[in-house]
Amino acid sequence: MSDAPALPRRAFLGTIGAGTVSALSGCLGSGDSPSPSSLFSWPPQTDTDRVVLRSVYGRWLDWAQGRFEDEYGISFRNWEDPALWNYHPTETDALSPVLNPIHDHVLDPVSDRLGNPLSSTHGPTRAIDAVDVRPGWLEAGVENGSVKPLPVEKMPAWENIPERFRDGVHRQDGETYGVPTEAVLTTLAYNTDAFDEPPDSWDVLWDDRFDGEVVLGGGYWDLPLIAALYTEQDPKSPDDFEAIRDALERLKAQDVTMAYRDEVIETFQSDEAVVGTMWQSMAYRARFDRGLAVDYTVPREGSVYKCYYNIVPTDAPNPMAALRLLNWLSRPEAAAELFERERAVPAAGVGDELSHDVASYIRWDDSWTLYRTFPLSDDLSEGYGEIMRDVS
Repeated sequence: MSDAPALPRRAFLGTIGAGTVSALSGCLGSGDSPSPSSLFSWPPQTDTDRVVLRSVYGRWLDWAQGRFEDEYGISFRNWEDPALWNYHPTETDALSPVLNPIHDHVLDPVSDRLGNPLSSTHGPTRAIDAVDVRPGWLEAGVENGSVKPLPVEKMPAWENIPERFRDGVHRQDGETYGVPTEAVLTTLAYNTDAFDEPPDSWDVLWDDRFDGEVVLGGGYWDLPLIAALYTEQDPKSPDDFEAIRDALERLKAQDVTMAYRDEVIETFQSDEAVVGTMWQSMAYRARFDRGLAVDYTVPREGSVYKCYYNIVPTDAPNPMAALRLLNWLSRPEAAAELFERERAVPAAGVGDELSHDVASYIRWDDSWTLYRTFPLSDDLSEGYGEIMRDVS
């Protein structure tokens, strides 16, 4: 899932984030389950033997499932698509006497194939315990009351989350609403055969020598922030929006290629691009999984990053079991497997669980100047959004 390609922030929140949680807004807070914030001490007590997730990290969770159950006696089922986290067949479905307990294999995929829109559902059926979300979803979920604060100070594995990831859209009004799962760094990627030395500035994207050979493969909101860095401005507090607009217009005129995830790798593989923006995890895949002459660097001006999160919905039927799972998934052995199985750079520390070479490649250097993309102030999201609408 992207963080809103080709849509300004407010439109994104309206169509994905706020649209999802608005369907929840009238159906929250039945009070049957304890709030995660009511946890007095660790570990949380629960009598359930199963939790339900919505997560894109299917291979990772396949690895975790048996291990978590062996340790805690709690199994879990991943319903995959987080965009549908407000929809789950209820036990009172007309077909449930026949299909329950296999309805989770039948009804939900059928409704998905039929294109069941989120707006047609009637809110949560209190069946989803944890969801992995993107920044816009989390921000909208907090605003609409569909995400509960988490007692991270009581969760032992919270100490495994580096300080740089403990703040962000998941921290609002002194509360923490999500556990960072994946750290997404936008890098300057380059073909090592085309450069004698790694490029050290974003200037290279605007270099006439590479007209038609530049690929932009980060997130939608990366572009105006990178243009701000190129124009020697603080991307979180720019004072010259016109310079940013002009830079993006010039970049567009240079016949750049817009790509996402694997498309970025394929653009380098086909020699259509020799330089561009690429997520750190994609650079690893290009270099080590595909064997391409591709590497990455963080320019002297700095770069931008964001996190993805695990949250507990307000109406989760088993919030205490969900807390146990989120804590377990932040431990070093689980964080390392997130990279090994998903090629997602974990937000939690991996300790000595990864080989030295792999750990070194995905480690974030303390000397890098990095700016957290989200949250964006209203003024900044409106200013950047207007530029992106005009330039796109």
